[in-house]
Amino acid sequence: LQSGDVSLTFRVLRNYFVNTEGTEVVQNRTYARIMISASMKAEDGMELPLNMSYFAYDPKDLPSNDRMIADAKDMVKRLTVLRDAPVVDPYTGPAILSGPASGVFFHEIFGHRIEGHRLKGGGETFKKKVGELVLPADFQVYCDPTLRSYAGEELNGFYLYDDQGVKARRVDVVKDGILREFLMSRVPLDGFPHSNGHGRTAGGGDPVSRQSNLVVETTAPHTEAELRSMLIEEAKKQGKEYGYYFKEVTSGFTLTGEGGSLNSFNVTPLEVYRIYVDGRPDELVRGVDLIGTPLSMFSNIVCGGDAPSVFTGECGAESGWVPVTASSPMILVNKIETQRRQKSRDLPPILPAPQNK
Repeated sequence: LQSGDVSLTFRVLRNYFVNTEGTEVVQNRTYARIMISASMKAEDGMELPLNMSYFAYDPKDLPSNDRMIADAKDMVKRLTVLRDAPVVDPYTGPAILSGPASGVFFHEIFGHRIEGHRLKGGGETFKKKVGELVLPADFQVYCDPTLRSYAGEELNGFYLYDDQGVKARRVDVVKDGILREFLMSRVPLDGFPHSNGHGRTAGGGDPVSRQSNLVVETTAPHTEAELRSMLIEEAKKQGKEYGYYFKEVTSGFTLTGEGGSLNSFNVTPLEVYRIYVDGRPDELVRGVDLIGTPLSMFSNIVCGGDAPSVFTGECGAESGWVPVTASSPMILVNKIETQRRQKSRDLPPILPAPQNK
């Protein structure tokens, strides 16, 4: 191991909000989070991190020590395999994204582009698509800050009033595949003059429209076995030797076209497998970055799985770091694009670590 770290955060917060309209809001938030991370370095210098986290509003609801120790040991085993995994070349073709990977994927390529303030310049990808089909007809996407738990997990993006004193509510962004509305703060947008409780900030900054608990659902779910079979069939149709399975991702970033930047995204996978069409065992690979442009990627989503997963995190943007959650089932995409991750020139040590005696 190059590094290994465990952190426990326990916070008790009380936020006060008072404005000239006469609004007075006091909100309490208590939560605990444990994060475990470790990394190894491959022989060619590539950094290979893995991490996991546990979130609960009450510390007694965190996992037992035995479970976390077992998870940490499993992480080290996976890193050891990853260290010797082959480095991939750039690829286009079909892929399956696990639930947590899909959650990050939707947060980055879609969630940021439905935040109302971004639709005023630069990030206008979906601005003129209200009422149009943007996803398969069985897909539903909503943001609901009033959800405290979902799929058996407690949600980090829970609140009852936003940071402009507006009552939180569920926003059905996509219904039956059709784009319906955006996440709004008190700053209006053509056709959307009112806040829907998504004005958020960290500390005392100026709030802007931000995500909360982003939930992706499908009314026509498929089992994991069915998705794998569909992936293999699609890979054969495209003449590919394999498709990809993105099991774990860590984060990502998105450029919304402002300031002359490309309207694109980049998601950083940590654990990626090749699923071969000839029945060979799945192969762990490394050095993959998932890249693309949002409309192209969205048009290639085929269907979703039957088991939702939850990805807990914090999102950093103009108004600071705010707690968020993304939940999604597995999704099958008939065409994704990857690039090879940049290598580090900092190679592993030549000499072994000193032995303690």
